[in-house]
Amino acid sequence: MAKKTSPPATGIRLSRLSIENYKKLDRLEIDFPPPLMAGDLDIMVLGSKNGGGKTSVLECCSLLTLAGATGKPTRMRESDSGPIAEILSLLVTAGCEKAVIVGDFEQDSKRCKVTLKISRKGFDGPQIAGDSSIFDMFRRPDDSRQSWLGGVDQALNSILALWSEPLVMPPLLHFNSYRKVQEANPELGMIAADYDADPRSSFAGRIYSGSIARRSVMSAVSAFKLEILRSLMGKASLFEGLDNRESADVLDTVNGLIDRYCGGRIEQLGSLPGNRADLRIKLNNSPHSFSFNGLSSGQKEIIATLFLIWRNTAEQPGIVLIDEPELHLNAEWHGDFVEQLRKLAPRNQYILATHSEEIFRSVDESRRALLVPDDIGSAR
Repeated sequence: MAKKTSPPATGIRLSRLSIENYKKLDRLEIDFPPPLMAGDLDIMVLGSKNGGGKTSVLECCSLLTLAGATGKPTRMRESDSGPIAEILSLLVTAGCEKAVIVGDFEQDSKRCKVTLKISRKGFDGPQIAGDSSIFDMFRRPDDSRQSWLGGVDQALNSILALWSEPLVMPPLLHFNSYRKVQEANPELGMIAADYDADPRSSFAGRIYSGSIARRSVMSAVSAFKLEILRSLMGKASLFEGLDNRESADVLDTVNGLIDRYCGGRIEQLGSLPGNRADLRIKLNNSPHSFSFNGLSSGQKEIIATLFLIWRNTAEQPGIVLIDEPELHLNAEWHGDFVEQLRKLAPRNQYILATHSEEIFRSVDESRRALLVPDDIGSAR
């Protein structure tokens, strides 16, 4: 068995991004400076009108990070079938031959530049210059590269919003604007399926390392629910190999979020047909419980998103991209969302795209950028 190594003390971050001819962005250059003061949140909030290119910037950030980590973003070419092949031509600005994305990454004193070109026939590259070892943290020592790369095309489904599951490939997390906490409930048998020794990577392993049939099943069930179900079993020491102390930490965190946003906590499971489990929330000062599915879309969204960020970056900080963090949320929770990022996972680099004035104003002026088309149609 391969010996596990400790993760780096600091995470990878993107310091500069250059985009040419990607969708509606003719040309865009943007810097992501590190925080000025120790303890400040590493965050950049992007704002624009609809069609201003915010989502495109997040997509380019993810594509570059994925390309640097894998050596190639996808095996897909023009001859392939499926939704990714159909959308490929839409990534290049009309009338142009190819899109070019360039990014500078850093980790401590290491520096790395990644260049990715996209034509209507496929992805070209990437070209990686500098300390490519920055991306080694994506691959655990016991992973086979072949198995890990098997999920790259599935990752593109998340980046390009072809399905509603977020991309959780620590240390890269990308929450697209079509995300939704699924109403389906997990089967008890899923607890024992496809586990590795690192529970923080279990979602990535289940979604991106299993068979195609397994992925199609797992993608229909929110990773958030499955993680809670697993932790409930672990806390009760019902499954060998599940750390009950770690499970207790997981439940404390998720119940803290549930208490904050709905005034209750998860303590028990309900039984459903088909060997499925229902997460039951008991309201404070009430003997009654109800299904987690009974929460509003906004409650489920903010609880699940914050939990997944905490769970997957608690020990190894990374790059977290969130398109419309205000999705389904009432205005009172917009600014609170950023505050919870500070409390739960302050060491990550966050790049947010938003229409919310509250979220835009919740960070210092130096940590926000307004994308405005110039006279020739580029964004600045």
